[in-house]
Amino acid sequence: MKTAIRNINTEVLEHNLQQRWQSLRKINDSCQIQCDLKAGTLLVVCQHPSNLVIDREKTIAELKSIVQKQDLESIEKVGICLNVIGHIYPYAYHSFFTKSRQEESTLTFMPKWIDRDIDSEIKITPELLDSLDNPFNLKDLETISIRLESEERPEPNTNVRNQNIPGSKSQNSEIKITSKLLDDLDNPFDVEGLDLSQKKIKRKARNDVKQKSSVTKESTVNLTTFSQVEFLSASLSLAILIGCFYAITQPCVIGKCMIIPTARELNQQSLETIKNVKNSLAPKQAQEKLETAVQDLEKIPFWSIRYLESQHLKSTYQIETQHLEIIRKALRNGQQAAQNSKGLPLPAEDWVEIQSLWQEAISLLEIVPEDSSAYPFAKNKLQQYRKYLVAIKGRLTTEEEANQKLVAAKQSAQLAETREVIAQFPESWKNVYSNWADALEQVSTIPSETTAYLEAKNLLPQYEQKLQLAEERRVIEQIGEEAYNQAISYSKQAEVFERRGNWKEATEYWQKALNSAEEVPNNSSYSAKIKPLIKSYNTLLKIAAANQRLLATLAKARQDLSKTCQGKPKICQYSVTKDLITVRLNSDYVEKIKKTAKAVESSKDKKSRTELEKHLKTLQVALKAISNNAKIPLEVYNPQGLKIAAHFPNS
Repeated sequence: MKTAIRNINTEVLEHNLQQRWQSLRKINDSCQIQCDLKAGTLLVVCQHPSNLVIDREKTIAELKSIVQKQDLESIEKVGICLNVIGHIYPYAYHSFFTKSRQEESTLTFMPKWIDRDIDSEIKITPELLDSLDNPFNLKDLETISIRLESEERPEPNTNVRNQNIPGSKSQNSEIKITSKLLDDLDNPFDVEGLDLSQKKIKRKARNDVKQKSSVTKESTVNLTTFSQVEFLSASLSLAILIGCFYAITQPCVIGKCMIIPTARELNQQSLETIKNVKNSLAPKQAQEKLETAVQDLEKIPFWSIRYLESQHLKSTYQIETQHLEIIRKALRNGQQAAQNSKGLPLPAEDWVEIQSLWQEAISLLEIVPEDSSAYPFAKNKLQQYRKYLVAIKGRLTTEEEANQKLVAAKQSAQLAETREVIAQFPESWKNVYSNWADALEQVSTIPSETTAYLEAKNLLPQYEQKLQLAEERRVIEQIGEEAYNQAISYSKQAEVFERRGNWKEATEYWQKALNSAEEVPNNSSYSAKIKPLIKSYNTLLKIAAANQRLLATLAKARQDLSKTCQGKPKICQYSVTKDLITVRLNSDYVEKIKKTAKAVESSKDKKSRTELEKHLKTLQVALKAISNNAKIPLEVYNPQGLKIAAHFPNS
C-alpha cells in the first residue's frame, strides 16, 4: 500500500539542509545540496568541486543524520548521492527507508548483525546488478556487469554459484560476492569505485574459500549462522531481481520509446483540429487528443531517461488542455444562452440571465492567452459573443422600456379613472382626457416583440374607448360652461336695463339669458347650477315683458289721449299711470261748449244741437276706449277740479 504523498517544497528543504550542513561543518566546504522528489522517493545530491576531497562514508552519514531530522512523513525512501560538479553521474550513493530499519536492511544493505568479515555468496547476474538500489539511472550498472564478466573466473574448488550473464561468451560465469562487495555495490553510479581487478577478485575468492572452510570446521553454530547468511542473501537477490524486472519493463526504460512521438503526433492533430475545424466540436476533439497524450506520458516512470522530456511535454499539454477546457466552458455558456434566447418574447429576468451567460462566456474566452494554440479560435468566438452580447443588451433595454411604458400607461389610466369620479367641470375633464391620451400613447408604442405587448394589445381598445368618452364629456362640459356663462352675462345686462326702466331691452336680454340657460346640457356639471336660474330667468322675463307691455299701453294711451285732447281750443289735459288715467277738461273748451249749447238752444237749430251732442258723445267714447284699451280706470275732471265722470275698463 502506497503512502499518500503530501506536497513538499523542495526549495525550502534544500535551504534547511544547506544551513544545517554549514552549521555542522562550521566552514564553507563549497558543497551544494540539491533535492528532487519523485514518486515518494527523495533524492539528496551533494555536489562539490573536483579539487575538494571528502570522506565519502562520513559525509553520507552526516547527510543522512541531517535528512532524518526533517519532516519526511510523506517520503517513503531517501537516496543520498555525492557528485562532482560537472559530472553526469554521482560517484557515491546510499539509500534508506524512512519507515523502519528493517525495511532499510532488507532492501538495500546487509543486515547489521552480520559481520563484514563473514563471506556470503550471492549469484550475480546483470539483472541482479541492475536492481542494486538505483531508482534514478540503471545505465552504469550494465557497465559493471560487463566489467565483472571480463574478470578471471575463480578456481574450481571455490564455493560459488553460477549465473548466466547475457552477452558473455560463456553462459556460466561464477563471481564470488562477499558482504564487503555488496557494500561496495551500494553505489551503482561510480564505476571507478568498483575497481574489481583480476588479482583482487582471485585473491578475494581464495580468502573467502579458506575462511569458509575454517568456519565450517570450527562449530555447528557457525555453520548455522553461515546458512542464515546464505538464505538472506538469496532472498535479497530475489527481491532485487523482482524490483529490477519491474523497473525495466516499464515504458521507455529500455528499448525504443514510442510514447513521446505518439504524444507529439496527437498534439499536432490537436493543433490542426483547433485551427481548421470551425464548429463548436473542435475544442472537445482537440482536448481529447491532448488528454490521451497526457495519459500516455504519465506511463513513463521517473527512472526513465525520457522522463524529464515527458514531464515537459505533459506540462505543456496540460496547460493547453486547460485552455481548451476554458473554451469549452465558454461554448457551453454560449450554447445555453442561445438556447434560452428562443421562444420570444422573454421577460426581462430571462434576458438578464442570458446576458450574464454571454458575459461569463466572454470573460472565459478573454482568459485564453495569446501564446496558446487555441487563441485564434477563442478570439473568433470572442468577437461573435461580443456582438451577441450587444444584441442581448438591446433586447434587454427594449424589454425594460416596454415594461416601463406599460407601467406608465397603467398609472395614467388609474389616475384618469380616479379623476373621472370627481370631475365636474371642463378643466377637470381636460385632465381626464389628457391622462387617457397619455396612457393610450404609451401602450401604442410598446414593441410587438416584448412580453408587455400582449397586455398592451388588450388595453389598447379599452383606452381608446375611455379617451373617446372623456372627449365627449369634455365637449359637453365645455358647452355647458359656455352656455352657463352666457346666461349669466345676459342676465346681468337685463338687470341693468331694468334699473334704467328700459323694459324692452330688459325683456330682450332676459329672453337671451333664458335661452342660453336652456342650452346647458342636462348631463353637464352646470346643469344643476343652471336649473334654478332658468326658473328665475323665466319669472323675470315675464315681469319684464309685462312691464314692457304696460309701458306700451301707457304710451298708446298717451298717444290716443294726445289726439283726443287736441283741438281749438284744446279740449283737455291728461296724465297716465298704470293705475289711473286722469283727464281734465280745459276751461276754454268748456266755455265754448256752453256758449254753443246756449246758442243751439236759442236758435233751436236741431242740426247744430245734433252735432254738439255727437261731439260730446265722441269725446266720451274715445276716453272710454282709451281706458278699455289700456285697461286703466279713467276719471274726468272739470276745469275746477271736480270729477264729473269715471270709467272702469272691462276685465
